[in-house]
Amino acid sequence: MIEQLRERLQGKRTLILGIGNTLRGDDGLGPRLIERLQGKVAATLIDGGEVPENYLGPIEAAGAEVILIVDAADLKAAPGDVALIELEQLGKTGISTHNASLGLLASVVQRLTGADVLALAVQPKVNSFGAAMSEEVMKTLEGLEEMLSTCLRAREQPGNRPAEE
Repeated sequence: MIEQLRERLQGKRTLILGIGNTLRGDDGLGPRLIERLQGKVAATLIDGGEVPENYLGPIEAAGAEVILIVDAADLKAAPGDVALIELEQLGKTGISTHNASLGLLASVVQRLTGADVLALAVQPKVNSFGAAMSEEVMKTLEGLEEMLSTCLRAREQPGNRPAEE
């Protein structure tokens, strides 16, 4: 997966959109990853929280060629497992843990920006209010941080804008 992701991101203006609620255990994976990547990657970083559709303006303004959506999603897999999901696959699944469909969001973002849109989905273990992030998803979060930091180093991405909060 890392090679496939590296090929898709390398040399392209990239935006990473983290989705989730940090007060609901593993559901906070997306926003926590955005926080951990600040200053480490040459990409636009947006914490979309629970309502990523509210960030369509900044997403469009970023001028990204590739948009990577990061979210906890029901993959019917073991906690912490990761899947790289293409836009076409997103539209056919109801994997998001949120009210709005991840496929619908990705489709709207793609039409709005013309960017290559894909998702990194992670299987949650716990998503109840007030729960801490599970050990399995925390390990995955650390691995994703390392992988994306490697793929999107500033010197390898001269066309990207500095990371934003």
